[in-house]
Amino acid sequence: MTDPDNLTDSRTVSLTDAKGFVYEPVRGPKRKIQFNPRSDGRFERVEAVWNGCRWRVTGREIVTTMRRI
Repeated sequence: MTDPDNLTDSRTVSLTDAKGFVYEPVRGPKRKIQFNPRSDGRFERVEAVWNGCRWRVTGREIVTTMRRI
């Protein structure tokens, strides 16, 4: 299954290749968080919500460091 932004689910891409994740809360639409690399070594975190037709961006910010927990 592929979403409209060409981000595939965990069945087709490894976690090391993924640049974010999609989750489905108990109530409400699907949500997506992506971390896009920038040329300065930082990342842009982009939050979006699925509106039934496409992803609508609800927030974004620059992230200086990230680590897997």
